[in-house]
Amino acid sequence: MTPNIAVLKNHGVPNSMILKLISNHPTTMMLNNSRISEIVAMVKEMGFDPIKATFITAVRVMSGMSKLNWEGKLELYRSLGWSEAEIFSAFKTYPTHMIVSEKKIRRGMDFFVNEMNCKPSSISKYADILSLSFEKRIVPRCSVLQVLMSKGLINKDLCLSRPLRVNEKDFLEKFVIKYLHRVPDLLRVYQGKMELLG
Repeated sequence: MTPNIAVLKNHGVPNSMILKLISNHPTTMMLNNSRISEIVAMVKEMGFDPIKATFITAVRVMSGMSKLNWEGKLELYRSLGWSEAEIFSAFKTYPTHMIVSEKKIRRGMDFFVNEMNCKPSSISKYADILSLSFEKRIVPRCSVLQVLMSKGLINKDLCLSRPLRVNEKDFLEKFVIKYLHRVPDLLRVYQGKMELLG
């Protein structure tokens, strides 16, 4: 572990960040020193700032993936319509989206593109939404948004990231309760008690 700590320090990672990594993800620091050196160099080359938490997160994510898995995930995003620039921009902003399972990524992208009419490039800007629970968050909330859009109550070009990211209380207040006088069944839609048609 000591040589790996030295690698991080030499690249300007603060002691507080290193301690956090050791405490929360000790297996990362147990990797072969040459592999850690390679990963840290790659992360820095991608433009991550060593003094920010995303640097350590990126190191952790990459250390948990083999080179083959990393390349496979890159190819998956390419096949789903993301450009090279979008893939790496998404990783730089939300490193953990790279460890979401292929099945979940495909399911989420299919839903957002084919059901919510989003462009793949727009999803790449908010890649963290791919890690959200499909059944518990994405579908219920998007069902409500679809109803509101169909009735002209919200803009069809609404960015999905905000309504999908907010906590339960805020979502209910801003997208359900606010419109109940116009759409009395909206709460039932959110709770999954009404099947949406079209």
